[in-house]
Amino acid sequence: MADRGRSKIKRTVPEKDSFDAAFEEAKKAARRAAQAKQKQPDKATVSPRPLDQPGKASTGNIYAGLTPATKRKHVEPVTLEQTQTVPQTSESSDDSSPQQTPAQEGSKRPFAPPKKPKKTKTTKNEGESVETRTTRRSSEWYDNIDMKEKYTRADVENVKYINTLIRRCQEPPQTNDSERLFSELRQRLHQMEFYDFISGIILHKSKVLDDKQGLPAIFDETFNRGVQYPWDIIADAEALFLRWLSGVLDPHLLRGVDTVRKNTTTGKRTAHKLSPSYKHRKSCDHIGAGDLQNGQWWPLQICAMRDGAHGEIEAGIHGKPGKGALSVVLSSGGYADMDEGNTIRYCGTSGSVGKPTVGTIHLKHASTLGTPVRVLRSSALPARNPYRPSRGLRYDGLYDVVSFEILDEATAMHRFLLERREGQDPIRYTGVQARPTNEEVAEYTKIRGLLGLSS
Repeated sequence: MADRGRSKIKRTVPEKDSFDAAFEEAKKAARRAAQAKQKQPDKATVSPRPLDQPGKASTGNIYAGLTPATKRKHVEPVTLEQTQTVPQTSESSDDSSPQQTPAQEGSKRPFAPPKKPKKTKTTKNEGESVETRTTRRSSEWYDNIDMKEKYTRADVENVKYINTLIRRCQEPPQTNDSERLFSELRQRLHQMEFYDFISGIILHKSKVLDDKQGLPAIFDETFNRGVQYPWDIIADAEALFLRWLSGVLDPHLLRGVDTVRKNTTTGKRTAHKLSPSYKHRKSCDHIGAGDLQNGQWWPLQICAMRDGAHGEIEAGIHGKPGKGALSVVLSSGGYADMDEGNTIRYCGTSGSVGKPTVGTIHLKHASTLGTPVRVLRSSALPARNPYRPSRGLRYDGLYDVVSFEILDEATAMHRFLLERREGQDPIRYTGVQARPTNEEVAEYTKIRGLLGLSS
């Protein structure tokens, strides 16, 4: 049978003599190549193929004879100063040798500008400060308004319209209707009290607090251009200006007051207290009006306490030792008070065993000191009183404690004669000047509705 296995291939290894022969043959080939190279002519002597002999075979390098390019070196530009001759100096120069100039010193820094000369110190007295404030009465809050705060142009224009009315009032009499403009201006001020979109940037953009074109142009004689505004408009404009300038932008009548409704044996009862977190509360311990404006109005007595008008939540007399009585509230309560507007006969509180109460003592002290008291009238006064406000409490100016009489020795009941100081605006109890305004009454009615109280 035929063998199906793989056929064996016989491998042969060349002998040593064959290696030696191949090596000798390679050496000879290299020797012949070197000899042939030596027989070729020098490249420098070979001329390029002439251009007028097309087709003729080239006998050498066509670029022979050209000088190879050398590497370029950076050369500094020569300035006009460097072209000028500089006198040669010896290596050992004395004190009379010229010193190097700043330009020469800068030449030591070939890749940088020359050093700047040192600045000389200037005195602090140079120049003068420039006043950029647009309102004479300002505050830290108003001077640091966030100008990146968002706002709408419509809100700015709404507030800015008061400036337009002021400008129209300043026009010559023959070109405007003063009574109509004053009526519109009065109504606008009453409405602005309850703008709920007021922000710092809106006040700044509208310039409503600026001296020459804002609210100060109404109440400040320096900027009113001789316009005789009605006295109630002047008071309302200044009150709104002071509130906004102090940062009180919240139009809520009960701002800063926490309201709690409690269930009692007699039914639901609403209680109010000042919020400890409210930052704009004012002190009531000052003599005189302070920032209060004649006719300023509050829905509750605690709100008058918040704004620095009267320092008691329920009591009718507020005073401090050494200062006497500072404010009183005319209200009901069965006292033998007599209200004649500019003249008031006001009773103190009942004492015991012939000793007067603290409130009575404060009023007597004010009479001795000759200091005025702030008088607030309450809507709780009898309906027959013509000076009674329709709602809440109203500030009616400063009164002097002229004298007193003792009505009852046993209870030390004193009745004091109060006279309204001259030079103040009239009491705002009637006419278009009356407070509270229609806007204030409407807003307070809404609040009472939310509390479940009758209007």
